[in-house]
Amino acid sequence: MLSHYSSAGLLALALAAAAPAMAADNATSLSTLEFKNRFRASGIVPEILPAALDPSVSFYASYVRTGHGNELILPGASLTVSEADLPFEFSVENLNNGTNVTANSRFLIYLLDADAPSRNNPTARNLRHYLAGNYTASGTTSQVLSTAQRLTIPTGQFRPFTSFIKPAPTANTGVHRYIFALYTQPARYNNAGFESAGQEASIENWNLTQWRTQLGLGPAIGATYFTIDTGANGGQGTSGNVPAGNGAAGVAVPVCMAALAAVLGFAALL
Repeated sequence: MLSHYSSAGLLALALAAAAPAMAADNATSLSTLEFKNRFRASGIVPEILPAALDPSVSFYASYVRTGHGNELILPGASLTVSEADLPFEFSVENLNNGTNVTANSRFLIYLLDADAPSRNNPTARNLRHYLAGNYTASGTTSQVLSTAQRLTIPTGQFRPFTSFIKPAPTANTGVHRYIFALYTQPARYNNAGFESAGQEASIENWNLTQWRTQLGLGPAIGATYFTIDTGANGGQGTSGNVPAGNGAAGVAVPVCMAALAAVLGFAALL
């Protein structure tokens, strides 16, 4: 893989590695069916990802959200531009259910903007913001969700093909959907770069179907997404929960509010 390092990416990984493996018991999780339903409700499936998307694991990204601290981001969460750094943690539930997953499996993760440069005119659709492999199951509990385990990259093996590029959509270009996806990594890439399969460095108009074929990937075993509303807050977006009962496709649930959300019938939104 390429040897270009993102300072933001290195910092996020360093913080994740150094932080204690503690989890908040009142964080909530979603079933794989709930993930699937939210992707369909958002239009990402089948507009961006194939209709066959059928997550076999629950895949999470965790952020530090302004005024709330560490927070588990569920699909459909709204973030501000300032919050949208590389997550300090990726985590999964039920990893043994993943397609082609073994005790020695490694994983790759990408982040893309489905709506670049604008929702109404996505001429640079699937703008790649991050692509890295060699993630492994750490065997340690998520800092945010006690039923999930962290995904980490072993020391010295962080060689992202596309170093993290912080989302910075132009104001008044609609609600951008940013998608994370998780794949089982073919073993031949454990020590070889994706460029060996013909992966191109260009980040615009990323052809996901071609990419999966080039690398010999199976289906995504997990995925999640967040949004940035460029029409709000001077183009900086909004952050906060989606009130129950408004038909939203997804929310960001602060750790401290997760149990209350469940009591209020949070699953009824799906």
